[in-house]
Amino acid sequence: MTLSGIPPYPDQHTGMPRRPSRTPRWVVILIVVMVSLVVLTPVALVVGFFYAWQENHKDMRFPSWDVSVASCRRDAVTGGPVAEVRVTSQAKRRGTYTVYLTFRDPWGKDGGEGRSEAAGRRTVVLKDLAVGATATREVAGPVPVRGRPQCVVADATFLSTELAEASKSATP
Repeated sequence: MTLSGIPPYPDQHTGMPRRPSRTPRWVVILIVVMVSLVVLTPVALVVGFFYAWQENHKDMRFPSWDVSVASCRRDAVTGGPVAEVRVTSQAKRRGTYTVYLTFRDPWGKDGGEGRSEAAGRRTVVLKDLAVGATATREVAGPVPVRGRPQCVVADATFLSTELAEASKSATP
């Protein structure tokens, strides 16, 4: 009887009790390596993905960062809002900016301040703007407002001149 309470098996050749065999060292090392690979591979994949994402998008800019409303006023003749849109291109190449403006009337139809109502939308296209160039356009809103209007850049898109020409030639 051994300390564990299990009788040892006798050796077939000698008839002497046999010592329980230990797991070979190479099997233990193999198990540790396999478990490490299973645990660390997903971690390495996630780290690699975020590194590649950062490298691919490090110079990326949103077109709306290049667009601002220089002035927003009410036209004395028509009573409609007028916005002056300024685009300073910080893109890496020439291209066309499409700016979507939203006009709001802060007084609303009831004349109560704080009840801002929609006063129309307009789109401005600035074609083939060079890198670093600045362009401005005035845009009139479609609906008259009672007080000083609010002019907001709702969205802006950028299309590279090279891409625009390539898409024109690709369409029949």
